[in-house]
Formats: sequence, structure tokens, C-alpha cells
Amino acid sequence: MASLTAAMIANGGSKNLTYDEIVAQFYPMAAGFGWQADKEMTTFVGQTHVDNLPKYYSLIRQMLLEPGFRPEDFSRLKQDAINFLKTGLREGNDEELGKERLYNIIYAGTVYENHSMGKVSSLEKLTLQDVKDFYAKNYTQANLVLGLSGGFDQKFSNELTTDFAKLPKGEKMVQKIAAPKLSDGMKIDIVQRETRATAISMGFPISVNRAHKDYAALALVASYFGQHRSSNSYLYGRLRELRGLNYGDYAYIEYFPRGMFQFDPDPNLARSQQIFQIWIRPVEPQNANFALRATLYEYDKLVKNGLDQQTFEETRGFLTKYVNILTQ
Repeated sequence: MASLTAAMIANGGSKNLTYDEIVAQFYPMAAGFGWQADKEMTTFVGQTHVDNLPKYYSLIRQMLLEPGFRPEDFSRLKQDAINFLKTGLREGNDEELGKERLYNIIYAGTVYENHSMGKVSSLEKLTLQDVKDFYAKNYTQANLVLGLSGGFDQKFSNELTTDFAKLPKGEKMVQKIAAPKLSDGMKIDIVQRETRATAISMGFPISVNRAHKDYAALALVASYFGQHRSSNSYLYGRLRELRGLNYGDYAYIEYFPRGMFQFDPDPNLARSQQIFQIWIRPVEPQNANFALRATLYEYDKLVKNGLDQQTFEETRGFLTKYVNILTQ
């Protein structure tokens, strides 16, 4: 519901302008407007040259505060979401499918169980009125956080604040997410596919998020063990560099979708519940069992032995530089 509503706002036009008309006006400004919806937050992001700010803002203000909610846009975007789940994820991206399946298993019966785009069966039942009701209930001042950066003055900041004060006050959505309940022991789930390679995702829930005192320490360990898209990581060295098993092997303590397309995680995917996850990129099927056993062996060594002082200092030194890339 959240994803479809966000798509209707960012890709569905305003009350006065169709989506095609808005895109036509964005084009000469080399500007755009994007959205991202996850379990606990929805984010809209826009960027334009400062010279075009007044015209650009007039467009996105309409989109956000006066969405068009046209039936034809609803039909198009709902079908896009269904096609993404049916074709893009299930049939066209085994690696992302495996990572999302891991969340299905760990968070079965909770709000984290399904993909943020929803379930096909649920999407098929949604109506345009459902989207309008969701917008009216959740797009309120109580739930809103505004952020600005770059070239703007106080006058524009005041204008923005005044405009969005027109949203209903509402009540802040506070939802406590229950921790998953898992049975003891290892659980293995095999998704049978007619493919030439085998991808592996494994993990378990953790109580650490960014508010936790141990977040920085655990983030450092995850970086050492499996920094995303980095040849510095230990797991990369053992599985790819030493044995040539696959393209890469990574570890995470936060949700990181679309990792196969990106070097850095998207911001604004904050979750109150997280998992420790290891992602083994595709190996030849005959090597899958060995890759799994080797990964578990290396993980077990990490848990038993931890990091020595030199490794700790080297990883901390890397992260003190890498953090500047993430905050650009």
C-alpha cells in the first residue's frame, strides 16, 4: 500500500498536470523526482539546479500536496508493481529473490515478511480508493520530516515549511515491530530454479540497529568479514581470490536491497529490526555445497576468534575514509 501510494505521487501526476506534462517540464531542467518505500518509512527525493528551484518546486509541491490520483495512472502503476514481483523479481533476478526469501523465512508472520512492494495477491485486490485513504491517513504533519541541502535561502525554507503545514496534523505513526520467533537449529530452504548457477543467502535476526551502543562495533566486524563490493574483505579473499568460486561474497547488518547494482546502500531504509546476513554470489552448482560449508567455517572462526589488533586497526582506518563516500 505504501509503495503504490508513493508511486502514484511521484509517477502519477498532480491534480492540474498529468505525469507526462510534468516529465516534459522536468526535461529541460535536467531534473527528476524519485520515491522509495520500505517497511517503516517512505522517502521522496528531488534535485535541481538552483536557478530552476522556483519552477521545480512548484511542480513537486503539486505532486506531493495535490496528487492527481487518476484511474489510468493507478492501473498502470499497479500493473508495474505486479510485473516487478512476477517477472522482475521471481523470474529475472535470482539473487535478489534469494535475499528476499531469507526475510520471508526469518520474519514469517510479521510486517517484515513480504517484499516492500507487497504481495501479488494483495496488489490485485487494491483499489484507487484504498490509495486515497492511505494518503489521507498517513501523509500528515505528524509523520513528516523535511530536509534541504545545497543552494537555498531562508525565504525558500520558510515557503516550504508553510506549504507543508497545510497537511492535516494527524497522529504520529508509532509501530512497535515484534522480534521474529524462530525455532532452534539451522533451517535450509531451497528455491528450485532452472539456472546455471546457485546463489546463497544466509542470516539470522540481531537486536542491534543504529540506536544500539554496539552498532559501530558490529558494523566494523561486518566490514572486515564481507565489505560490499570490496576486495579488502576477508570472505572475498577466502572464496573468490583464493579459490575463484564466484564474483563476490559479502556480509551486512542492515537491509541492503539492489546490492548487485550498487556499490553503496541507499539511504533512508531505516528499520527497527535487522538481521546479520551473508550473501554468496552465484557459484557453479557443483560448488554450492563447498561454498556453503566454507562460508560457515569462516564465520565460525570469526565468532570464536574475533579480530586481532592489527586487523581491527586496518578495518577502522578503512572505514574512517569510506564513511566520507557514504555521506557525499
